[in-house]
Amino acid sequence: MNVAETIARTWSMGFALQLDAEDAAFLAGIHAWLATNPDPTLDEDQLRGIYRIVSEVAHGDSSTVMQRATSAIARLREQRLMVRTDTAGVVRGGDYSLSRMGSAIAEWLVEREGLTRQSLEVMMTRIRADLGEIRHAAEEGGDLEHWESRVRGPLRLTVTGLMEAIDRRQQGMDVQQEEIRERIGRMLEESWFEAVRSCEELLVTTSGALQELHRALMHEIEGMSSLMNEIEELCEDAFQTESVEAVAHVRRQMERISAWGESRFTTWSEYYQSVHEFIRSVVSVDPERAVRTRLRDALKAYGVTTLWFLNVAEQPPYRHLRDSTREQSIQKIERQRSAPGSALEEVGLAESRLEQLERDLLLELHRRGEVDLMEILRRLLPSHPPRELYVMAGDLAEWLARRAAPQPLRETAWQPLGTEIEIQNMAVRLKGRRDGGESQRHDL
Repeated sequence: MNVAETIARTWSMGFALQLDAEDAAFLAGIHAWLATNPDPTLDEDQLRGIYRIVSEVAHGDSSTVMQRATSAIARLREQRLMVRTDTAGVVRGGDYSLSRMGSAIAEWLVEREGLTRQSLEVMMTRIRADLGEIRHAAEEGGDLEHWESRVRGPLRLTVTGLMEAIDRRQQGMDVQQEEIRERIGRMLEESWFEAVRSCEELLVTTSGALQELHRALMHEIEGMSSLMNEIEELCEDAFQTESVEAVAHVRRQMERISAWGESRFTTWSEYYQSVHEFIRSVVSVDPERAVRTRLRDALKAYGVTTLWFLNVAEQPPYRHLRDSTREQSIQKIERQRSAPGSALEEVGLAESRLEQLERDLLLELHRRGEVDLMEILRRLLPSHPPRELYVMAGDLAEWLARRAAPQPLRETAWQPLGTEIEIQNMAVRLKGRRDGGESQRHDL
């Protein structure tokens, strides 16, 4: 039966299920009574006695309990959760029992047993033992009755039933994991920073159990796959098509169990990382829940018309150092034009003076052992204009640095030279000069 056919048949049944809290508790009570009593059915008085307990738990009106019990029985029968098992008609009270669907719902409500490593190993051991017997029967071979009773039947009933038991426990474990996630959320919501340690311990415990279960499941699935391959080959060699189909059905169940293990392990790993990241980046950073509270209030108020304001410090107007509206008079500077060729003569004269000065400085440096740039320029100040001294200062500094060793100065500030320029001083000492003695001879 494919998906489309299943949907069409179910839709044509017009089935609908409505089960409130009282009816669910009533259904679970009936299932518990049947599980603890040898009688497979209940009469109406027993059903009303069970419903009386439901009414007490739900704090119902005791004066109408019989009427409400009759209505609850009718609702369960209409929804095919409970069936009448006697043939006495409607004159006297009948006997009732749960339907297959009612039993399944009651088992889900009451017996939500999770899958553990111990229960998994027990069931997987039984499956491997059954598969071993089936393989032995397939190796022996025989008639159609042999293949039906020894191979195909156990595959469809015994092995598939155990697979379904594992699947039910997996579903119960899914419910437990959901409850653990809800518990962690409630703990963080109620205790916030104080619940961090409890949440971490719960996460570590659950993660360890899942890892252990995952390893055991993958190990058992691998061994069962080898047995299934051998059984399938034997069935194909004997041309037992129905047995091959039964093997394929069991293999699909096994693959679904394996996929569940991989999916749950991956999902819980992601949840584990997300919770730890939330604890590190939110809970530990905001132990008083101040940021969280403001963020939650902002999200609640999102979409509501809000007037926004920008608060800034008062900034005084910038005060200009000059009046931009004042008009400045243009001063014309007139000077006498130099005669042609005079500039060349001046440059030649300046160069001749610089050459003469360098010769004198060389003699002075050799005689004294050290010279001072500012002292030289001040001697030249009366006989040279400021512009010429400015140019000569650069040339002299370069010349002195090549012929002597610059010395550190105690004062590095700029010193005025006349009224128009300032010069940073420079003192040099003749290379090879010893303190307190004569200078050594050099080829200068």
